[in-house]
Amino acid sequence: MKLTAEIVERVKGIANGLDYDYIGFRVQEVPFSRGEMNHRSHVWDDGNDTGEELDGVCALDVRSMFFRPSRYGEYIGDYAAIVAGNYAEYGVDAGEIVISDPVVVEVIA
Repeated sequence: MKLTAEIVERVKGIANGLDYDYIGFRVQEVPFSRGEMNHRSHVWDDGNDTGEELDGVCALDVRSMFFRPSRYGEYIGDYAAIVAGNYAEYGVDAGEIVISDPVVVEVIA
C-alpha cells in the first residue's frame, strides 16, 4: 500500500480528534477489527523475521515528520488502520513507534 496525500490527510483529520498519547498508522496483510489488539510485532534482522516478539505493535507515528506521502516505497499489506495507545517506545525505523497497549480506532482500508 502506498501512502498517498489523501490517506495522510484523512488519517491526520481523524487523529486530531483522538485522546491518546500515541497515534500510529499501521499496514498489514491481515484485516483489522476495531478494538484492542492482541497481536505483537516481531524483531526483524536484515529482512528476516527473528520470531522474537516486541512489546506491542509497530506503526508509523502520525505526529512525526515521516508521516507524509511516499514517492518511493510501499508498505507491505492491503489493510491499513489507525492504531492508538497511551504507552509506546520508539522503534528502529525513522518515525516508527511500538505501541504497547494498541487499540484499532479506525480502519482505513
